[in-house]
Amino acid sequence: MPSIEELQLLNHVLENKDVSPTVDLSDDHFPIHGEAFRFILQFRKEYGEVPTLETVMNRFDTFEPVEIENLQVVKDALKEDLLHRQFKPILVNAANLVGEKRTTEALQELKLEATRMLKQIGATQKGYSYVGEAGNRLEKYLAIHGRDPSDILGISTGFAPLDLATNGLESGGDGAVDYFLVFAPTNMGKTLLTSFMIQAGWNATNNYDYPAYFALEQKAIEVARNWDNVLGKVSRLGLSRGTLSEEQKIKYEEYVERIKKKTKDIRIYDMDDFGGKLPNVNEIRRILESEGHTRFALDQLSKLSPSTQLSDLRQRLFVVSQEVRAMTLETEIPGFIVAQANRDSARRVKKDSTSNVDGEDIGEAYAILQDATKGISVVKASASDFRLTVVKNRENESGQSFIVRYDFESGLVKVLNENEIGF
Repeated sequence: MPSIEELQLLNHVLENKDVSPTVDLSDDHFPIHGEAFRFILQFRKEYGEVPTLETVMNRFDTFEPVEIENLQVVKDALKEDLLHRQFKPILVNAANLVGEKRTTEALQELKLEATRMLKQIGATQKGYSYVGEAGNRLEKYLAIHGRDPSDILGISTGFAPLDLATNGLESGGDGAVDYFLVFAPTNMGKTLLTSFMIQAGWNATNNYDYPAYFALEQKAIEVARNWDNVLGKVSRLGLSRGTLSEEQKIKYEEYVERIKKKTKDIRIYDMDDFGGKLPNVNEIRRILESEGHTRFALDQLSKLSPSTQLSDLRQRLFVVSQEVRAMTLETEIPGFIVAQANRDSARRVKKDSTSNVDGEDIGEAYAILQDATKGISVVKASASDFRLTVVKNRENESGQSFIVRYDFESGLVKVLNENEIGF
């Protein structure tokens, strides 16, 4: 414990009547003389001056006068001691994980905590130089200059109007790292359409792509059946009940033979992968990084456990959403995030399917929309038709709306033109 360094710094403050050396220090830096540290700051706040050495000594029996030789050396010692005390239990926990032959988890935790602590102490470079980076910005623009307006820089959502409006799901590098929000009232198709969007980009390109789908409300095979329905062009109901026609059965067998030859995969994680318990963001992150996933879909936000125990639903959603956003930024892995709209919006849409679901309707916490880079609402307009509306589109216009038809019998999913809309 740094008792002598604490005393040296506080004596310096008292002798020089100057608290400025403490501006970048906190209670945590004074494990022994923390009460004296807080007393000195509070005294100055109330009386406008630093107390005398005698005042502090009379109040705290363990406080004594000491001399200081080098202020910076003392401050560095206090900061190093705090880092040591904070990082030691992390190392101990990592060692225990290694002892249990869970080395990947140990490495992930060390990386996560080390990055967090480095940012906390400012050991990484801060800020973005507007002037210094001007040449790089120009170079990056010239690299994409002259692109066709219909080309997108992100990964396709499978819906051309949505791609044009949002630039697709962007995945870091020179662009944004998307927290792409998909929200709707209960039973409006948000899960269905999100599962479609995550596989659409994967199926549309031969480029390396390894998405993850976190199904926290379904079994993995249910999501897989949805993809079989769309990609194999066979009846979703028939797949579930074993009632495919002979023609469709053969079609399904041929599709499975084709897909087995694919060299890239897409993986689904359900509650079984988390021991039947609701995962937290760190557990999601460990899977994304350890498995090398390039993007993900999370269904849904309210099923994640926050890092701290909170009983208030609004606060839980607020914290979890912040943690997911931080994860996407730190890992540069973008994702579709499914969230529940509130009951008022559900009642409104049931009365009138042409009603809008706006950002204010997201669950119990409007702050979720602030975390998102892009967001769409989903309204079920009929048994197989869904209205998608862009409600947030950072750096681009929002408000675009279009109708998607999802034919569960044929597996055909398409955007309707005005002549096809019958309601």
